[in-house]
Amino acid sequence: MTLSQRPWLLFGPAAIAAGAAGVALTLASDHEQHPAFTIALALFVSMSFVVAGLIGWTRRPANRTGMLMVAVGFGVLATSLYEGNNPVPFTLGNLLGSLFIAVFLHLLLAYPSGRLISGRGRALVAGGYVTALVAPLLDSMFSKPGTCKPHACPDNLVFISDRHAAHVVATTAWTTVAVLIFAGAFALLIGRWRRATPALRRQLRPVYLAGGLSVLLLAIGFIVTPFTGVGNTLVSIALIVTFTAVPFLFLAGLLGTTLARSAGVGAIFTRVPERASPGEVQEGLRTALRDPTAEVAYWYEEGEHYVDVDGNRFDLPPETRDRTVTRLDYADAPVAAIVHDTALLAEPELLETVTSAARIALERDKLLVEVKARAERYRAVLQAMPDLMFRITRDGTYRGYNAPDSRNLLSEEVVGRTVHERLPRELAERVLAAGQAAVDRGVPQMIEYDLDFTGETRNYEARFAASGEDEFLMIVREITDRKRQHEELEASRARIVAAGDDERRRLERNLHDGAQQRLVSLSLSLRLAQNRIPNDPQGAEALLEASREELAQALEELRELARGIHPAVLTDRGLEAALEALAMRSQLPVEIKGKPGDLPPQVEAAAYYVVSEALANVTKYAQASAVEVTVERRNGMARVEVADDGVGGADPLRGSGLRGLADRVASLSGKLDVQSPPGAGTRVRAEIPLK
Repeated sequence: MTLSQRPWLLFGPAAIAAGAAGVALTLASDHEQHPAFTIALALFVSMSFVVAGLIGWTRRPANRTGMLMVAVGFGVLATSLYEGNNPVPFTLGNLLGSLFIAVFLHLLLAYPSGRLISGRGRALVAGGYVTALVAPLLDSMFSKPGTCKPHACPDNLVFISDRHAAHVVATTAWTTVAVLIFAGAFALLIGRWRRATPALRRQLRPVYLAGGLSVLLLAIGFIVTPFTGVGNTLVSIALIVTFTAVPFLFLAGLLGTTLARSAGVGAIFTRVPERASPGEVQEGLRTALRDPTAEVAYWYEEGEHYVDVDGNRFDLPPETRDRTVTRLDYADAPVAAIVHDTALLAEPELLETVTSAARIALERDKLLVEVKARAERYRAVLQAMPDLMFRITRDGTYRGYNAPDSRNLLSEEVVGRTVHERLPRELAERVLAAGQAAVDRGVPQMIEYDLDFTGETRNYEARFAASGEDEFLMIVREITDRKRQHEELEASRARIVAAGDDERRRLERNLHDGAQQRLVSLSLSLRLAQNRIPNDPQGAEALLEASREELAQALEELRELARGIHPAVLTDRGLEAALEALAMRSQLPVEIKGKPGDLPPQVEAAAYYVVSEALANVTKYAQASAVEVTVERRNGMARVEVADDGVGGADPLRGSGLRGLADRVASLSGKLDVQSPPGAGTRVRAEIPLK
């Protein structure tokens, strides 16, 4: 026995028994003035709710709407206890006679899922249940029933005293509360309708129309009942009509879902062509589900993510009150997912039937979408690459190309033309030879060549790879900057070698003309002094004194030469002391800033010579009044800057001093920048990596 059959087995016989008991109580009642009408109305209304509720409960066991409708039906049957001649059922009928109204309010505010989804709705329902139980109790405690035949009503077991004032106060209080609850419920229904999606409105429309009017009429009825019997009668008739219409409209909605399920399956097979594109499949699903916002996402195994019908990455959104995700699997492997209106969860038969029918089409389209996803990915890669790419047949005809910048093309007409039509003859022959070799040997080839663009020569590197039996792929990258940098590097190396040779010649000349000559003179003086010692001691002493002075000058010249090769103070005391020594020897005021800390020896030497050469240039050419030297560490770099307030206009390309510094800094992977606008001073800045 399945779960969907149990409500009928339990509540079906219970409803029949309760109905029969109600009929018996009404027929035997001594205080019912219209027994036939009361029986017909109670049975019709209660059984409408019970039968409709059991059908809904059976069709959708997880949805509590059917359960609540059955509860409303039994609540209506409970009002028959009022017809009893015995005080116990008569009192229970008075106390429980309004409970079905609270259950009905619960049903409306929980529709269509059967669950209360907002705190405001839960508060209104709780207030309804409390009012439905407390208000009749207060009314029964301070008043006697007024609808019985004269002297025919049984005793009210909770009656205390017939106090008119207490009765008026209690009636006014609970009537006010009831009207506020009904007004709040009506406003909540209106708000939900206005916020509802088209799919949700389709479900709410029939039940909300009748139920909302019932709530409004209940509020009106509570207001007009104390004042006019005619108004109460008219409101009661309208209320009975709208109240009883709710279960029938609910059944109509279930029938509509069944018809929509059949129509949805038909839409899948009729509106979706046999060779439909993923976009057409998505439109067919929207029609079948009656949800124009539905989106289809296909599982892309290679990327382990979903993609949309165009092959773009699609991240499934989090589930909310408005949007939810239904995943479709095949053999425990993901196939696709449908992002749709959450309201469709209240139509599980439609959703399950349509998605089951669509699974075949989605599985078929999955391969196509994967191909589109790969194509989109490769297209994105191509768009991001700066290279020119050409597909060329073996005989030299262009089949396709990709050019991020059309200005890099010799001619914008590519497809259908040949390499001989677009390229110089010699280059065209080289391209064909390299491409054919790549196809025949299956080994990539590479050539370098030059092209003239409106008087400008550009350098290119082309790589060739086979892309089929009779075509090859030519990938072209401009290497003009790389060629220029290579040429600059070669020139820098040549300058460094030449500077080294010049420096060696300078040292040789300085040693020959300076210290060497003094040492030769010193040797002669010592020999003369040696010869004079026996005969002329005083003359020998004078020669020795002159020799001592000559030796001191020779030593000073050697120190100057050594300082030019590598300053001793830099080795002995570090960069800060060496910079202080440069500042002291400078003819201009020099301010030293920054804390360089410990630097690698080669970086310290480069920084020292940058400052030394810059200070020498300031003294010679800048006509400055002050110089500022900054040496510091910043972001893994040693930053050396020498700035003066002179006349500016220095050209780093003129003279060997700054150019030699640039080469020295470049040898350490650094860069030298000279800013010297005329009249605004000169700023020499070097940045040298510390690693």
